[in-house]
Amino acid sequence: MKRFLIFLILLFALSGCTQKSEEGIRTEIYAAGTTYLESMQKSVEELDQSPSKSVVSNSDHFKDVCTKKFDYSKLSSKETKFVDRVGDLRIAYEHVVDSRNSKYKDSFNEEAALSEFNSLSQKFINNYKVDK
Repeated sequence: MKRFLIFLILLFALSGCTQKSEEGIRTEIYAAGTTYLESMQKSVEELDQSPSKSVVSNSDHFKDVCTKKFDYSKLSSKETKFVDRVGDLRIAYEHVVDSRNSKYKDSFNEEAALSEFNSLSQKFINNYKVDK
């Protein structure tokens, strides 16, 4: 009986460590990804010409959560897809800020880059029920 009680306590304790969001993604990964998206959106709105400190910080945090806290190779397919969508957003974000930077002026069309970023952001928000 004592072993069974210890087992139940451990089971409850461990279930709290892997809490998942409504979308089946671990809460910590979901929170890091959505915070990262919000920082990219804010940077785009502020017409940044290079990644802001907030974006870089949130990028590092997201990477740490997905690789150090949780082993990326062991994420579920839903979690891997979520991480990949965040990566797509990062690429689109970089195109937007690079299009505004005089150093890359001829390499990117700002209007097209902005349209792509906004489209991907909206799909992400709709697919993952992100609060605006």
